[in-house]
Amino acid sequence: MCFQRPAYAQIESAARNLLTLLTATVQTPGQNQQAQVENQGPSPSQELPLRQANVQQEMTKSFPGLLRQERTSGKRRFPAPLRICSPAPTKTTNLQFFLLPRPMTRTPEGSQELKMLMAGLGKRLISLAEHGSHAEISAALQAEYPKLETLAGGWMFYKAAGGSGQRKLTLIPPESEVYTVKLLKTASSNGRHVIFIIPLQEEINTEPLPANAPEFSKMPKSQCKTCGEILPLQVLALHIESCTKAMEDCEEESDEAAEPRDDHEDQEVSFVNSVHNNKSTETVCPICQGEYPADVIEMHASGCSERPSTVDVPPFDRTMDDAILEALPGPSSQATSFQNHPASYEGSSDTGNKTEDWKIIPNQDRAAWLYRETVLNMHRSGKPLYLHIDLRTSSSEQDFAFVTFYKASSVEWANPLQCRLEGDPALGEGVNRFVVSRVMQRLKDGFNMNFGNACVTRLFDGEPDHLVPSSSAFLVESDLFLMAGRMIGHCFLQGGPPLTGLSPAIVHILCGGTPETAVIGINDCPDIDLREKITLLEGSSELSADEKEKVDSLCLAWDLPLMTSGNRRWLFERLLHHAVIGRVLRQIKQIRKGLKETCLWTLIRERPDAAQIIFPRESSAVLTPESILDRIRWPTMTDDNDDDDDCSVEEKSRVTGYLRQFIQNASTDELKALIKFWVGCEAPTQSLNVEISHSSLPRASTCFETLRLPSHYKEFEKFKKDLMASVNTHDTGFGLV
Repeated sequence: MCFQRPAYAQIESAARNLLTLLTATVQTPGQNQQAQVENQGPSPSQELPLRQANVQQEMTKSFPGLLRQERTSGKRRFPAPLRICSPAPTKTTNLQFFLLPRPMTRTPEGSQELKMLMAGLGKRLISLAEHGSHAEISAALQAEYPKLETLAGGWMFYKAAGGSGQRKLTLIPPESEVYTVKLLKTASSNGRHVIFIIPLQEEINTEPLPANAPEFSKMPKSQCKTCGEILPLQVLALHIESCTKAMEDCEEESDEAAEPRDDHEDQEVSFVNSVHNNKSTETVCPICQGEYPADVIEMHASGCSERPSTVDVPPFDRTMDDAILEALPGPSSQATSFQNHPASYEGSSDTGNKTEDWKIIPNQDRAAWLYRETVLNMHRSGKPLYLHIDLRTSSSEQDFAFVTFYKASSVEWANPLQCRLEGDPALGEGVNRFVVSRVMQRLKDGFNMNFGNACVTRLFDGEPDHLVPSSSAFLVESDLFLMAGRMIGHCFLQGGPPLTGLSPAIVHILCGGTPETAVIGINDCPDIDLREKITLLEGSSELSADEKEKVDSLCLAWDLPLMTSGNRRWLFERLLHHAVIGRVLRQIKQIRKGLKETCLWTLIRERPDAAQIIFPRESSAVLTPESILDRIRWPTMTDDNDDDDDCSVEEKSRVTGYLRQFIQNASTDELKALIKFWVGCEAPTQSLNVEISHSSLPRASTCFETLRLPSHYKEFEKFKKDLMASVNTHDTGFGLV
């Protein structure tokens, strides 16, 4: 150890000298004042503090952030937080899967999806790691579909092309690692398309699972108000239907054990209770004139309008003088079907299976009625169609309301119809008859609207029994003939008057015939100018130069060859065909589409003989006195019931005789006005009731199909004058005499 000390001391001395030399070159001005003689080396006691100071300065300059002294004034700097490196988050991908119960070649129907969902199958949205393997995919699927855990025989992934409805399923080819998330992401277009899981060798049970099954654990739940059970929302949709049906069956069983009661009587009991509980806000019903709370008057009116005529309306603790009742406006209301009653046809004692009888029953009137009833019964629980007409507005505004209603798309036209006349208190079936009758009148006579620079827009032109659709391109582009087809079919379903007077050639094509087989007459051409030019070719006489020029100009306009002696008859038929049918093929197509939308095409296709009922001739729609008198139910002369207000036999006999005399001598237009005032439309129903009462003017309860005549008349002329004054108000609404 003693032999190494001198060598260490020499090394240390050399290092100190080097440091001294380096320090001397970087001295500060203050340090230059204390410069030492170069030849004189520092003593060991002075070298150590100097060397430590120089080293400290150099270290401070080199590492200022670590060795800088704390400041005694100014802002303090917070130490930089230590950064802890965390692993990068795993990227995930959302994919849509659909588990099918068995091997299938096409996607399931929409009605089957809810059934599969209740069985623990169906569609799921699953989040997977972007670089997940087949094992990770299988684990995630088994967590969402527990039935896959016990599935033997394996499964594969399939995909379907885009679009709606049932589509063909194609296999997603697996890779060497079977399936990866990256492969499924590419096959499903980044998760936009559904990936179907199909078992290969066995089928999965599709029986509904209990509500507490693990498959429903992630689904939101709600409580059934009928039975109080808490179920997933997807399962609740089917449960409500079955639960409600079961509850109704229980109620029916309990009702059978108890005394039977009409539904309307039950409604009236509830209304009576509500009236006793809240008499401060009573409102008079315009139908039965009973008082009800304001919050239930609308619900009562709907039930009151469906009351049979044999059910007496309870007074509800309210008496009213007969004279006041006569003075009140508005008709009574009854849900008497304003379709023809089946009893009026032959063989109506036993309808049998109404769904099929209309196809084979010999009587076409009876077949049409049965078909109408079948369609309406199928849609009886559908969403009602509401048609409101404001009688206080102009005719053009009312017609615009009709056009707006029938141009609506995606409408079930066989659903119940509820019409309302704004400005008139009337309700019930009579209002429906009044509205559909006005619709058919506008369709035949024209709408009071300015379409194509015309004050009245007519959709059909020509003379009676030879009407053809208008050739206006503007009307076709506006889909007004599609609207016309809907009007024809809807009025038929609602029992309204048909569209009369169409050309037989147009009816032939509307009912499925071809244009080439249609029989066309010269009267079918609605344009008088065209008719005159075409008529020139009908004869065999020589045409003048002026006449030949007219025919040739028409042939050139319609791309037909010029007239020669050999093609004269052929040219006559082609010009007539084009004038009547060729220019209106698009119109006929739109009308036929409207008939299909209103379920009328099925009747026309299955029963061609029903065409004469849907499109009757003008002559068949003419009312005769005999056709009206045969339907009238006259008041009994020996009956002193409340309906006739205790009128004497002499008064009844005299007034009914005046009515019979008026009907026998009235014109066709007067008879139509009378029937429209009587029942709401010009097509008479199978039952027309007459009552004699103590009133001032004739009144009509259209819903009850009842005409109430005053008993004070002693002269026929006075009776006819007052009756015509009342009848002429049929276009202004109800109760406005």
